[in-house]
Amino acid sequence: MKEFTILIKPLTPIWTGDAERKNTTLRETGIIGSLRWWYEALIRGLGGTACDPTKTDCKDDLHCDACELFGGTGWARKFRLEINFSTTISELSIGTREKRKVRKNWIYLKRNVAGFMSDGSIALTFIPLRGISENEWSLLNATLNVIGDYGAIGAHTSQGNGVIKIVENNLPEQMHKINFSELKKSDKDVNNSPNLKNYFFYKFHLKFKEDISGIIKENAFWTHNSDHRDFIDNWNNWDTLWKNYHFLPIAFHIRDAARHFEGNRNNRHEIFGVLGNGSKVFVSHGYKIDEKTVEFRVWGYDVYDSLKNNIKNKLNNELKQKLFSDGKDALEICKLKEEKSGEELLVGFK
Repeated sequence: MKEFTILIKPLTPIWTGDAERKNTTLRETGIIGSLRWWYEALIRGLGGTACDPTKTDCKDDLHCDACELFGGTGWARKFRLEINFSTTISELSIGTREKRKVRKNWIYLKRNVAGFMSDGSIALTFIPLRGISENEWSLLNATLNVIGDYGAIGAHTSQGNGVIKIVENNLPEQMHKINFSELKKSDKDVNNSPNLKNYFFYKFHLKFKEDISGIIKENAFWTHNSDHRDFIDNWNNWDTLWKNYHFLPIAFHIRDAARHFEGNRNNRHEIFGVLGNGSKVFVSHGYKIDEKTVEFRVWGYDVYDSLKNNIKNKLNNELKQKLFSDGKDALEICKLKEEKSGEELLVGFK
């Protein structure tokens, strides 16, 4: 069968690490798992069926719309994915400003910036193994468009990773409308599973008062508390990430600001997860718009309106406190540039 390729450009590092939390290769299984996660959310939003893979009743020929393409027990995936890339692993540790209680001990935590960045594009080649319907190609294209325009791919997407730009796409049926009559209907509700209908998507522009390279040279970005003696900043890494890969590792600052909008500890853990695991809110690093401006994304699902409004309207003041060390204020403005709901995206597919 014919092969089909998508070229993507990482705007923030892509992480597909293994069980040992190493990221020594860009793993097809990590990309496929992420694609399936978004595909399931899209399917649920369109009224089709997407099981919970950890508690699925899908088996053999009795399977949901998501398993139809991605496979399940007794039913093989319909495609093979190959990844070709020329890439560099970048890594930087950022210490937290405040001590956190971990296993009854108060310690400073570290946040690592790591993953794959490419000096060119990364090729994702889809090789059909069995017949893929027009509707399945349309659903896969829609999934990729949501990821490329508003979300992220891979793991650690709640901590800044995985924002991509789709450079070229030659998958079939890019203009074909989704045929809802081909989706399986089910009365079962997959509780607590992501549904695109319940998503929000924000894009912000952070504009600084001076060139970002100059702010880095001044060691002005906050990375750790002054008494965190076990941590040593490597500002050369910051400079490399900005000059070579055109992003600022500031997702941790943004996420810290957003978390403070939820005062209830239990609710905060429910929404933002613990150390980013199980999060319903996702934040990207800042990727370059120009020498003074970066864009970042915030998106999530099943988040109540008051928190979304606080994120949308109050990040500007919070980030002035979170971004810089020694009282420096180099931020001109944090401005919401685009807002979409999952409902709006779903309308575009109908």
